[in-house]
Amino acid sequence: MYAAAMCMISILFLASAAIGQTVVKVGITSIQPPLVIDAVEKRGLVYDVVAALNELQSDYQFKAYHYPAKRLLVSYRDEDVHLVAYNDVKWGWLERDGVGSVDMIDGRDLFFTLRGYQPPTQRPEQIGAVRGFHYAFADFDSAKLSQMPNVSLVNNEDGVLRLVEHGRVDKGIVSETFLEWIAVSEPDVYQALEIDREHPDDTYHRQFVAFPYSPISVTEFNRLVMQLTETGDLQEIYARYGLTVPAALDEEGADGSDGRSYLVGLLD
Repeated sequence: MYAAAMCMISILFLASAAIGQTVVKVGITSIQPPLVIDAVEKRGLVYDVVAALNELQSDYQFKAYHYPAKRLLVSYRDEDVHLVAYNDVKWGWLERDGVGSVDMIDGRDLFFTLRGYQPPTQRPEQIGAVRGFHYAFADFDSAKLSQMPNVSLVNNEDGVLRLVEHGRVDKGIVSETFLEWIAVSEPDVYQALEIDREHPDDTYHRQFVAFPYSPISVTEFNRLVMQLTETGDLQEIYARYGLTVPAALDEEGADGSDGRSYLVGLLD
């Protein structure tokens, strides 16, 4: 009887706490490991970060929802999305009054081949890429990309990896984030790859993008990110996926400077 009563009290306490929370709707625009591994089962880096934000505080309840990127760019107001997760604010969000948070990932798109690969001399290299993506080698034009005769298109970065792995293309292009995930999830496959880190196709910064009507400001969101970093929770989450947090987010930056001074500047 006592145990049942205590259980009921706990449920009522959690319910009352949830009632007082402000819901923050987080939009996810693509299913790309390790950011999103499975949208149905809610597995991936984004879901883990959202869960950590909820565990950190009781003022906001962050809820993640998946939307196709093109749909969200058009109907973000109708969907009442408050934050867009792990996008670069320059990917169409500035024109929609979006404001980027602190950088969550310093991203690069990299070319890779199988080890020992020798470029063909009698024909152009065949490149594996993701349909609809915007690459520098295609002038950031997805329509041009689809018309390039030496490009084979698939639906995601894992598909690009398999094209290269099975010799169906000469080389592929994927995000460095994806490659770091493969390093821990499929180490044997990763070891067979030759990655060109010296000549990235593009560089960018993944952030949480907030809109003016969002119930949480970018300043307040950055405060929460700082707290996750100071406790080490963010670093622990990233490590599960073979990633490291940007140097500016860590307690000590890569150059030995105090990373928190960077965040403090964003909070002023």
